[in-house]
Amino acid sequence: MSKDEKGLERVVGELRSWLESLRLALGARTASLWALSEDTDRLTVQLCSPADAKVVPSQVPLSGHALGWVVSEGVSLRASRKDIFRRSSGGWIVAAPVTEPDGERIGCVALEFDGVPKTDAPRALELAAGLAGRIIGDVRTSARAAADLKKYEALYRAVQDLRRGLNLERLAAEICERARDVTGARGAIVAAWDPFGGNGQIVASDGEVPRGLTGAEVIGDSSFLALALSNKTELLRDDLRGKGKFPLYGEGIDSKAGSAIIMPMTLDDEPVGAIAVEYAKVRQFREADLERLRTLATFVAPSFRNALEFGEIQELSLTDSLTGLANRRNTERVLASAVALAERTGSHFAVAVADIDHFKQFNDRYGHDAGDLVLQTVAHVIREELRPSDHVGRWGGEEFLVVLASTGLEDAARVVDRIRRCIEGTEVSWGGRPLAVTLSAGVSAYPEVVSNPATVVTSADAALYKAKRGGRNAVALADPRGR
Repeated sequence: MSKDEKGLERVVGELRSWLESLRLALGARTASLWALSEDTDRLTVQLCSPADAKVVPSQVPLSGHALGWVVSEGVSLRASRKDIFRRSSGGWIVAAPVTEPDGERIGCVALEFDGVPKTDAPRALELAAGLAGRIIGDVRTSARAAADLKKYEALYRAVQDLRRGLNLERLAAEICERARDVTGARGAIVAAWDPFGGNGQIVASDGEVPRGLTGAEVIGDSSFLALALSNKTELLRDDLRGKGKFPLYGEGIDSKAGSAIIMPMTLDDEPVGAIAVEYAKVRQFREADLERLRTLATFVAPSFRNALEFGEIQELSLTDSLTGLANRRNTERVLASAVALAERTGSHFAVAVADIDHFKQFNDRYGHDAGDLVLQTVAHVIREELRPSDHVGRWGGEEFLVVLASTGLEDAARVVDRIRRCIEGTEVSWGGRPLAVTLSAGVSAYPEVVSNPATVVTSADAALYKAKRGGRNAVALADPRGR
């Protein structure tokens, strides 16, 4: 996989995004993509995250080196940095092979950690390595297939435009539009599917389809769409106008379609989603429409799965894996947006910094699993008590940050005190023993308390310490005079 190989330069940006998301999600110091050189006897660093990081050495032999062994044997590796690169510094390296869909191994992905990697690092790394292999393989496969697709002009344009998409919603919307182009249908939908859970969701719709389809669940065998996905088969419905008809998309969704084609997008004999197109009249589609939709589904299936899995990696980079809340990086972004909006429009908002009282005692007395349970319980209560427009994230350790949009100081204090009382009244036990879980919090607001919105968290943090000094299990308000 040389850098100058025709076509691959088009996916460099996507691969950089993968590496960056992976590194941030797993807390690695660096992430690097290694590839076999043209003479296939050496591995060379192609991409790094951060972009200015330097991996030394940047080239290693395929034979006689640990990373070469990862590629030649097709196995993952977890070892000390010293064992792999002969460095005296500590830390760990996790590596996984990059393999094209046809089984050809073309390189590897490596993460370097200053400490011990997270337990889910190998799984996430193998996922990213598989995605990298498929993205590169997709480009090569599409190039070879282009000549065969030219007689289907609309289909050819669709494959060229859609195969590299990584944003799931945008990609699904474009697939809908192209599905209508190549079939002449009046409307189209794209659904994602979890073959292991036996359920899915409609991701996008286009044209004359029922309103509110996007986001609708696809469950079990509740519709023709669900049947096609759960049975891994295309369904042709040439007359949908009969009385007592089985639903096309789902329970309670009234479709006026006369006929429809439902085409699963399948990889490795498992559906990752489906494209459905509908027509106003019965028996309106033709065999050529079916063939073109089948070809479209075949070619966009790899990109669709890549977008699904890329979304998972992005989610890892923005979510705290223990509590399921936004992590600090994500919360800082939300806070920065609130500050920018306040500075630009003069809008007001409030924040609360909340801390679990005596949290260290749970870990010391019962172990870290008990501490994890306490964190998860508190996170769940806070999330359930907030409005959809509010935000809560794990700020660090046992601390949480709440951002309340368009909320004054007194209203914010009432919300946070309600959360405090709910946590105090929630039964938490470990090994049959009740755990007394309470919360302290400090609340501040802009512009009531601080004139500079960028200082609102510092102000709330000072109020938190006031609540702690006052005996804990309390909510304290920030003092506008800074006392």
